[in-house]
Amino acid sequence: MAWQAKTKRALWYLAIAAAALLLCSKSSPLFALNDWMDANIFYTMGKAMFRGKVLYRDVFDHKGPVLYLLYGLGSLADRTGFTGVFALEVLSFALFLALGVRTASLLCGRALHPAWAALPAAAIAAGRAFSHGGSAEEFLLPFLAAALYGGLRVVQTGRRMPLPTVALQGFLAGCALWLKYTVLGFYLVWVLLLAALYARRGWGRALAQSCGACLGGMALATLPWAVYFGVHGALGDWFTAYFYDNLFLYTGNSGGPAALAQHLWWAVRDALPGAALFALFLVWALCTGRRAAAGWACALAVGLALTSLAGGYLVYYGLVLAVFAPLGLAPLAAGAARLPRGRALRTAAPWLALAAAALACAVASPNRALRSRAAGTLPQNRFAACINAVPGASLLNYGTLDGGFYTAAGLLPPCRYFCITNMPLQDQWQEQDTLLESGAVDFAVALAGNLQERFPQYACIDACRYDGGEGEVTWYLYQKQG
Repeated sequence: MAWQAKTKRALWYLAIAAAALLLCSKSSPLFALNDWMDANIFYTMGKAMFRGKVLYRDVFDHKGPVLYLLYGLGSLADRTGFTGVFALEVLSFALFLALGVRTASLLCGRALHPAWAALPAAAIAAGRAFSHGGSAEEFLLPFLAAALYGGLRVVQTGRRMPLPTVALQGFLAGCALWLKYTVLGFYLVWVLLLAALYARRGWGRALAQSCGACLGGMALATLPWAVYFGVHGALGDWFTAYFYDNLFLYTGNSGGPAALAQHLWWAVRDALPGAALFALFLVWALCTGRRAAAGWACALAVGLALTSLAGGYLVYYGLVLAVFAPLGLAPLAAGAARLPRGRALRTAAPWLALAAAALACAVASPNRALRSRAAGTLPQNRFAACINAVPGASLLNYGTLDGGFYTAAGLLPPCRYFCITNMPLQDQWQEQDTLLESGAVDFAVALAGNLQERFPQYACIDACRYDGGEGEVTWYLYQKQG
């Protein structure tokens, strides 16, 4: 394919991704601020890392360092907002859509116009599982889509995966695991299926070489983080926060097979359009003799669900299953190829698809009511104006997850436990209480309106009630007196 054609296709994917996320992600310019607490934790962690603090040792959360790296890169473009993060979301989503259409083209046996990407883009971005925008699951999609395409290509063509490609897949798998380790089941099944296929066809030497290449790629993805934490003397902090705390403290509401089945049902409910596309593919694949492709996809979906949904459940957990949604384009494109098409329809169809996707995102996104809110109505921006009026002011987000006040004010956190995470760690409460007892910060924000009773040197100077899409809450701003 000529570079002009490749550029045109890339622009299509970027345009579709930008249109969908502009309307659905709270990181987009149509929203005054992405006020989702999780996104603001990621932002604070990434911003702190890019300004000299060491992850886990100096600032604490329990997601993977690759996620904080992405948010840190985004913070370089905008210190008090999500413009840079939004650009990375668009790029990530465009890559996912491109890989999804490429996979569908492989399955139906002909190249598809990139406008087909508008269908899964709208199905995913406007779904309830997409949630606020900027989740770890959203950034995982291109990594998973690359592995899905690579595996199905081997199944469809019957040819071995070239070793450089295996090494690349291993590197991408390593990046995904250092972003959020709950996709481990997906990659374990992927490796086992490929190994079984190689063994069945007598490719023993290629299997051994591929195992080495895959492990080498994963090691290459791990090496920079081992160096980073090793140089800063924080290998123990890395291991404890990312492995021990997640595995033994952050257990969620695990309840065995019954809980997994319920969580899977909720995930399908929260991403119903994408799940319907996947189901359509499975029916078509079975009816047209593509049982190997259907079995491969189902096995990967089971593996992904076992490690992503087996613990607790939050609405955005199921978003990773959206990696299978573009597979539904294969039967739709195969059916469309049988329809008589005039030149006018062929010319207009891509633009009609993009317009229909934009309309779906505009009217169906769960964030639609929050677009175009006046910036001054958000407590984050309102309090930031007061905080920034004091030169060199410091701030503590007390007693709850990161509400976005560090982001809006452009401030770095004053301590390791800059907010209270969902981890049952008493140290985080002790550190925050000590800071306020000693009057070590100039301002504090909290969802509690009575902090002056425990910390009399702080007075409540403002309160703001608002609804960020999950119910109405009141934030309080406290300032140290004297």
